[in-house]
Amino acid sequence: MKNLVHCFSRTVVSGFLDSLDEKLPFELIAAFMMQRLYEAQWRAPTMIGFYMTAEYADLLANNSAPDQNLLMEALRYGRKEDHQIDFVLVSEEANSSAEFQLKRFGLGNRNNTTESLIAYLNGMERRYAPTKAGLLVAVVEFDSIDFPRVRDQVKRDTFPFSELLLIGVASREFIIAGILPNEGWTVYDLGWVVK
Repeated sequence: MKNLVHCFSRTVVSGFLDSLDEKLPFELIAAFMMQRLYEAQWRAPTMIGFYMTAEYADLLANNSAPDQNLLMEALRYGRKEDHQIDFVLVSEEANSSAEFQLKRFGLGNRNNTTESLIAYLNGMERRYAPTKAGLLVAVVEFDSIDFPRVRDQVKRDTFPFSELLLIGVASREFIIAGILPNEGWTVYDLGWVVK
């Protein structure tokens, strides 16, 4: 089976985001931010990958040094938006990779409570088959959630994803709450993550 994932450098993704006049694609912003964190964690250059349509996967694979126009076109029109994996982080040097599905919790919802987040997460077992991908959940009102309670009440034994990370922004800080497989908090300066 043909590999439909193509990896882009942080510089290329940043250039693409800067070129957009319309609303920025959320999965690209999340991938851009997480790339910075994983590159620091792996201590090695890390690329941002996306599953591509067959057409753009072929165009990129058959071009050993794609020009900037082809890369921008591929990011705009070639990403498979209906794929279960929203982005992939890859470091050949560190021999590491991680796939992520991205969800948002609390967008346009007045019920941004700890209880509703727990119910949302525990409902994942009915909606998704088990996978080795990580689930990245962007929480809109990060300050209002009782994360120790979420940690204690998520059904770990039936959770379908291998990793669960809750992310959000509060007071110019980018925060990650690790729930599965390891528990913990990490706080980063938002400026560093997006620069």
